[in-house]
Amino acid sequence: MAGAAGKLAKLEEKLQAAYKRGNEKNDYVGGYGGGHLHAESFEAVEQHEKDRQKLAAEVKKARAAAKKEKKNIKQQAAAINESSSWTSKILEGDARFAAAEVDTEGALAQATYGLKSADDFRRTRERLEEEREEERAEARREAERAEVAAAEERRERKRKKRRAEASKLSFEDEEAEADG
Repeated sequence: MAGAAGKLAKLEEKLQAAYKRGNEKNDYVGGYGGGHLHAESFEAVEQHEKDRQKLAAEVKKARAAAKKEKKNIKQQAAAINESSSWTSKILEGDARFAAAEVDTEGALAQATYGLKSADDFRRTRERLEEEREEERAEARREAERAEVAAAEERRERKRKKRRAEASKLSFEDEEAEADG
């Protein structure tokens, strides 16, 4: 925020210096309000006014930039401090170091951690291999079901299209024959 705020402070300082340089006073002169410029010539007044307007426009832009920067910082702080982002980061843990898929050997190593008898090890390995095979079979069945459902949906769409075409009756030929 120091960038936009610092720039804004410098521009406002320049604008105040321009007011002082122009020797502007808030005097009531002949029915008109204050802010009158005291200068040696009309050209000097016009040049000063042009410079002042340019500085005022720059200050306006700088204020908008500072406001936008402050808003962005608040949004970033809210996103960082949001508890859901903390929770998700904690739950992720070291996911970037984890394997993409737990294979049978990795699952076997986890299931048989510690001292086990050879018989326990063999039963655990067989159980894990059966579970893995069941998962694969279920995935194949699900893919087949999805394929069958997609084919049925295509057939149904074709049937509806044919029915719609058949329901479009043309009586033009019959009317022409009846009139003739």
